[in-house]
Amino acid sequence: MMKNRKRIIIGLILILSSIGIYYAYTNMVSTEEAYTSTAVFRGNISNVFIESGEILSDNINGYFSDGMKKIKSIHVEVGEFVEAGDTLLEYESTIDLEIEKVNQEIKSLESAFNEAVKGVDFETVNSVRLEIAGIRNNLALAEEALERSQKLYAEGVIAKSELDSAELSVTQLRNQIALLNNQYNLLVKGVSSDVKQQYEAQIESLAVTLDILEKSRSNYVVQANFDGIITELNAFVGSIPMAGTMVLELQDPSNKSVYADFLVDEAVRIKKNMPASIENKDLELFIEKLNVTKIYPKAVSKVSELGVVQKRVTVTVGLPDTFDQLVLGTNVDVEITIEEKEDVLLVPENAVFEKNRQYYVTVVENGQMVDKQIVKGLEDSDYIEIISGLNEGDMVLTD
Repeated sequence: MMKNRKRIIIGLILILSSIGIYYAYTNMVSTEEAYTSTAVFRGNISNVFIESGEILSDNINGYFSDGMKKIKSIHVEVGEFVEAGDTLLEYESTIDLEIEKVNQEIKSLESAFNEAVKGVDFETVNSVRLEIAGIRNNLALAEEALERSQKLYAEGVIAKSELDSAELSVTQLRNQIALLNNQYNLLVKGVSSDVKQQYEAQIESLAVTLDILEKSRSNYVVQANFDGIITELNAFVGSIPMAGTMVLELQDPSNKSVYADFLVDEAVRIKKNMPASIENKDLELFIEKLNVTKIYPKAVSKVSELGVVQKRVTVTVGLPDTFDQLVLGTNVDVEITIEEKEDVLLVPENAVFEKNRQYYVTVVENGQMVDKQIVKGLEDSDYIEIISGLNEGDMVLTD
């Protein structure tokens, strides 16, 4: 009987031992299967901002409609190269008719005064007087240019030769007016002061009208103000584009940059000359070793793809002349490196978690899992820099 009891007790012990071993094994296996660990290692990391951008010219000019003029003729097509001063399009105007009307009034003035004052050729007098008026207008512009040149020379912006040229232009125009005034005085010698004053008042009024009409002619002719390519044309002959409509767009393809709109909290950390790169995977385009060239001083409201209004700041990244084959308007991803570090301790980003407003990782030590507090540094989309709390080779849980 005692032997049977011993056998039963020994059997129970063996069964319990087997069960204990089984549960220990399955727990060990489940632990290994449930968690993945990786070693803390050294590497390089950078903090970057990524935003969508567009390749555009640094020199763009849009020509907009005032909503009142009809297009008379268009001299260019989209994709056409033009030179500075080329006429791009013309609007219908009555300026030539108005100028002709003023010239008829001048002829009537000549006839009237020729009839009233014998011996004076008022046709010649008119010609001289109108020439004086024209030179006076040019002199006013030359004097303004001289004043600007004097300021620029004082600031060291322009050379002495440029200042001398501006001074010479003013002197020559003043001399021309003096000569013409002498000629005019000789022509009207013997004419009473009353008649002379009456004539001068009328001819001066007509001269001003002619000058205004000639200057307004430019409002009806659109000319290129630099060499470039026509990138947009939104009108046709005979149309009257709505006010504010961009009729033409001209871009200089020899001077390109990438323009991207960054959120304000990102833009305030971007500085000029920071390293940058651009990429378009569809075009297999990747260009690195670029630099930020400009951060615009004002944030502008933009609507996101989700319809959210956001304040954004435009940032430009310069493109070397060697990339002149890049097409204007191409969309690219812009990556700007804010900060980068080499040979620092790194862990995968999913190894770090927050607890009580502190950051921790779970470390495997002697088969045990221990939460350790750490101090984070730089972060990218994959890794986090560890400033303190871990050593190279430490095993941390990542799942």
